[in-house]
Amino acid sequence: MTAPGSRGIYELLTARIAPYTGEGETLSFDRIVRAPVDDETVGLVAQALVDADADTRRAGLFVFAGLQDDTPVRLDPFRPLAGKVRDLLLDVEPAVRCDALMAFAYFDPEDLHVAVREFLTDPNGRNRLQAVRILDVECSLKNVPTLLTLGVDPYHEGAGDLADAREWLVVREAARAAVEHTVALRFPAPLEEEEVEGVRCVYHAWDPVWQWAAREGIRGRG
Repeated sequence: MTAPGSRGIYELLTARIAPYTGEGETLSFDRIVRAPVDDETVGLVAQALVDADADTRRAGLFVFAGLQDDTPVRLDPFRPLAGKVRDLLLDVEPAVRCDALMAFAYFDPEDLHVAVREFLTDPNGRNRLQAVRILDVECSLKNVPTLLTLGVDPYHEGAGDLADAREWLVVREAARAAVEHTVALRFPAPLEEEEVEGVRCVYHAWDPVWQWAAREGIRGRG
């Protein structure tokens, strides 16, 4: 629970960005980039990243990421905060760790792959999904063995206490899609799909992918 008065930075930060999003009090991620990157905004983000309130730390990460447009002029003012973002990769709150990985990737650090590998085995499905999305964007053949393994995401096995019973399905299907994108491989048509726990899942199409991997000498990582 949030302690009284601990959301001061949260409110200041959101109030700073809200006028540029055109969404009232709700911050639309795609519109945050309209806001300026100035000393005041950078300062508020910096304070948010070290706040005791998890929602405030998440807000700092969310706003930082939303402000980026792949140009140095918007990223460079935040480079002094890269260390704080890195620290949040180990936050006690899974949701903060997830947002931290997204934010950390914007700095394109040399050790990003180390963080991604750690997240691929995170017990939290949303965090594994974030890591898979980064691998999908990288579109590198060196990631195919890992994606093949995540395509049979093992975290559902014997885990009857999952907070979200569908999270392993989401990770699995995202990994399979990432393999498609990375190797420009198209599953045979027509595909058989079935909805499981609200997730559209591909069946009878994964075997050909593994057969292709075997022919190419690619093995999944256990």
